[in-house]
Amino acid sequence: MTDSRHYKAFISYSHSDEQWARWLQRSLEKYKLPKTFRHSHPELPARLYPIFRDRDELASGGELSESIRKAMQDSEALIVICSPAARASLWVNEEIKRFKASGRGNRIFCLLVAGSPDPHSADCAFPSALLLDDDGETIHEPLAADATAGGDGKRNAMLKIAAGLLGVGVDDLKRRDAQRQARFWSYIAMGTTFIAALTIGLAIYAFNAKKESEMRRQQAEGLIGFMLGDLRKKLEPIGKLELLDSVGDQAMSYFATLGDRGTPKEMLARAKAFKQIGEVRKAQGELEPALKAFKQSLIQTEALYKTEPSNNDYLFELGQAEFWVGYIAWERGDLKSAEPYFQNYMQYSRELLAREPDNSDYNMELSYAYSNLGSLARARGNSQVALDNFILSADINAVELKKTPDNIDLVFSYAEGLSWIGSTKADLGDLKGSEQTFAEIATLLQPIYEEAENARATFTLASNMGFQSEAKLNLGDTNAARDLNTKSISILAMLIVKDPQNTSWQDTYNKSRLIDLSMVPASDWSVSNDVELKQLQESANKLSRQDTSSFTHKNRLAAILREKAIRALHAGNFADALYSAKSSHALMIELIKKSTESPQLLFNLAKSSEVLGSALMASGQVEAAELIWSNSASLLDKQSTHIFDFYPVRYQLAIDLKQTEKAKEIEKKLTQANYKDPRMDPAFTLSGKFQ
Repeated sequence: MTDSRHYKAFISYSHSDEQWARWLQRSLEKYKLPKTFRHSHPELPARLYPIFRDRDELASGGELSESIRKAMQDSEALIVICSPAARASLWVNEEIKRFKASGRGNRIFCLLVAGSPDPHSADCAFPSALLLDDDGETIHEPLAADATAGGDGKRNAMLKIAAGLLGVGVDDLKRRDAQRQARFWSYIAMGTTFIAALTIGLAIYAFNAKKESEMRRQQAEGLIGFMLGDLRKKLEPIGKLELLDSVGDQAMSYFATLGDRGTPKEMLARAKAFKQIGEVRKAQGELEPALKAFKQSLIQTEALYKTEPSNNDYLFELGQAEFWVGYIAWERGDLKSAEPYFQNYMQYSRELLAREPDNSDYNMELSYAYSNLGSLARARGNSQVALDNFILSADINAVELKKTPDNIDLVFSYAEGLSWIGSTKADLGDLKGSEQTFAEIATLLQPIYEEAENARATFTLASNMGFQSEAKLNLGDTNAARDLNTKSISILAMLIVKDPQNTSWQDTYNKSRLIDLSMVPASDWSVSNDVELKQLQESANKLSRQDTSSFTHKNRLAAILREKAIRALHAGNFADALYSAKSSHALMIELIKKSTESPQLLFNLAKSSEVLGSALMASGQVEAAELIWSNSASLLDKQSTHIFDFYPVRYQLAIDLKQTEKAKEIEKKLTQANYKDPRMDPAFTLSGKFQ
């Protein structure tokens, strides 16, 4: 930037929007350009200082005061706080006109804080000077950084304005800004990790030398508690939990040397530490090390509880440990093993609430227990039972949220509960209800996402956008689905930059990218799409190898291989299609053998079978194709419980097998549910293409 005016910008606003103007001025002036960004852009200033904001009421006359005109002339840019109040303000309009008259109309930036950007709307936020040229002719409404609910969020809106003032790309600036915040806490964590290693080492040395120092032990356990507790809370929002890896390893070794030594208070602290180590390992997709830590927590808490069954803290932590051991089994598709742990968790939650009926924390434990049982029922295809449990869970959560509406953890829990409800409604064929539920979640999470840089809010919102996208696809709203999914991909990509080791983020990112590719018609498929699909396969392969016991990653890999086979068939690469289809089918067979209770896995197996049959048919293996289609159709028909997802794939199989009456029967059910997924269009499907 070569402009040498004194002020970096002049903020024009209606005084009813003064709070916004004050916030924006303070945010811009305090904002320091990331050093890495300045290295690549040495011509840019380190700070956007000063910003002019008129603090006095404008004069009552019809002209802008001399001080205002002088400040505008001495400002490099004009920022307009846009709202219905700003549109009604004579002075805001005059300031815009004055700035445009100076020949710097391209240096006007807008921050939308209320109202609508639609110039024809009754609550239009743009002053007329932004919508008309010098001759009074209508021009296109300006682009604005949107700080309203459902827009960019406050920090992202500020970064958009900053990027405009600096003349740089907003995405690059946002990425560097996020990296800077992550680095700050990374440095804190690395320094503390070194201290922890030294302290724990000294404690182990003292113990082994039989000169155990009470002070050393207390220091070590206090530091472990800090790092896995307070510091973890700082690292989690910025996605840097991998910095706790070494601390977790050291803590596990340290606790092993202690055995059952220590006071009950120390033993309880260790049980919590084991649980926290397990949670970190679980977030990184390391299910076996996570399970080891959770089981250690369970052993510790069981021992404590037996010594004092009336102690609520012991019972609470025992329930936590039961849940996490059950969760790992559930994650691995072992529903039979998961059930007793989830039932125990329910029992302990009820007992805690019976002891203290007014305890909100215990009430929420009961909410989580209902959700766990709902997830088990859904995994088994008992959709109505699942929905009943999820509703009970959400109702409890809603009651507690009403008591403390500013409790962000309760908002997250409620959003996650609604997400289960949305998915289960889709299982039951209530596609519209499912879409509405996911829309409700977006409304709930958006303000938290906008307020601050919070990885949990960011991930939960992005994940929900993926669910919303699928719900929109079910109803045939392709444009909305594509828009939501694109936003999901963009947000998740930013998260992964912060923490490439977070397997949950990576898998969800892969899922959204796969949805995006699945929406591309065969006629529009390009080489770049092939490259992206190959990258997806490599990523899913890596996740699957990292923990071979995870059903989630293998399921995702099978879906990617299905898509790869479909695209190869459309391109006429029948050998490649057959190889990918067989690989997908083999993966699903492997998963089904380990978890025979899951209709979701059966549905995915049916999809893989349908694609494999098409690949076999294209390769001239007619009998083999018809056999696999027939077996798959028969398997679906024999199921006592049906989730709605069965119907689209069974419809495809009916067409493949020329089962006309069956196809008509299913088509009627799809129509009744208002199912209009565009991927059922001939531009996407394989049915009949290779017969």
